[in-house]
Amino acid sequence: MQLEQKKAEAAAQLARTESYLAVDPGNTELLARAIDLGLAAGDAEKAAAHAQAALRQHPEDSFFQSRLGHVLLAQHQWEAAAALFSALLARFADANLAYNLAFARQAQGRFAEVRAALEPFARDAALAAPAATVLLRALHHLADFDAALALIARQEAQGQTDGVFFAVAGVVFLDAEQLQDAQRCSEAALAQGQASTEALVLSGSLALGHADGARASQAFEQALARNPAEGRAWSGLGIASMLELELPKAQQQLEQAVHYLPEHIGSWHALGWCRIFRQDLPGAEAAFRTALEMDRNFGDSHGGLAAVQALQGQRALAEEGIERALRLDRQSLSARYAQMVLSGEAADPVKFSVLARRILAGRPAPLGGSIGDLLAQREAR
Repeated sequence: MQLEQKKAEAAAQLARTESYLAVDPGNTELLARAIDLGLAAGDAEKAAAHAQAALRQHPEDSFFQSRLGHVLLAQHQWEAAAALFSALLARFADANLAYNLAFARQAQGRFAEVRAALEPFARDAALAAPAATVLLRALHHLADFDAALALIARQEAQGQTDGVFFAVAGVVFLDAEQLQDAQRCSEAALAQGQASTEALVLSGSLALGHADGARASQAFEQALARNPAEGRAWSGLGIASMLELELPKAQQQLEQAVHYLPEHIGSWHALGWCRIFRQDLPGAEAAFRTALEMDRNFGDSHGGLAAVQALQGQRALAEEGIERALRLDRQSLSARYAQMVLSGEAADPVKFSVLARRILAGRPAPLGGSIGDLLAQREAR
């Protein structure tokens, strides 16, 4: 309601400013004000019209070129905005121009270019919190954890943080397995009233790591209400459903996870095991083969595929896969499960939940340990 009121007030001020422009159309101060009021009112078309009018009169004016860039960002014209801010940045080494360029490239998923735009301004001093957040997201997507953790330390040391920054930093710490810092950042983000998608995914992951499936599911669902394409939330929700052995629901959620986050090997593994639980062996094989295509040096991918081959009766292939998995990871529990199948330990009829528990015991949990540990914690309550 407050946002709508602010938009209405900006629209009223814009109408008055436009009445002045009708009398004095070349007034640069009025043109600049009309552009900003159009953006504040959520009327990008009017803002664009005023920006273009200003540039017709002052085509080389960098200020009005920059204002047009902001209009293009509001219109989600990412490539046009990036081209404009890139040209301006070539003329002026300015951190704000770099931020606007990086913002456009982030929206396009071009994270290496986000880094290239912002990192020169982050070497000697802290960035403003919004720019640092965009750079941190890029470093996270590029899996450069050393650079990401150094950026977090530098921003915190100089006090250039906010709730959104802490939410993204918490996810970085979570993936870097620095769990106390992840918890600290989650608390800082929530204390600042931050309920961004990243803050909710972080909160859900931490709840899942403490075997609180209900709280985890609530956080992941809230994240998905904000962004239905958030793959990490779908993955966490799928694992929460697996903990409750709600397997049809878990499979649907994990299939959404790999749709939106196709490069996340852990989600492919979870989907593979979920399909095993549901006795969909061709589907499980496809999931583990996809994981192998991304990284052939991950022991659990070989072990998961070996488990499928063992269940399919392909003994020779399963033994080869077990050998590869154990060569890469002597503790590979997926390989151990495949060995159990080959030895006949899994041949006798058992309750489905017991079988699921055996397999789940080897899957990594979000905060270390295993999903089996989470099940044990939940059952002890």
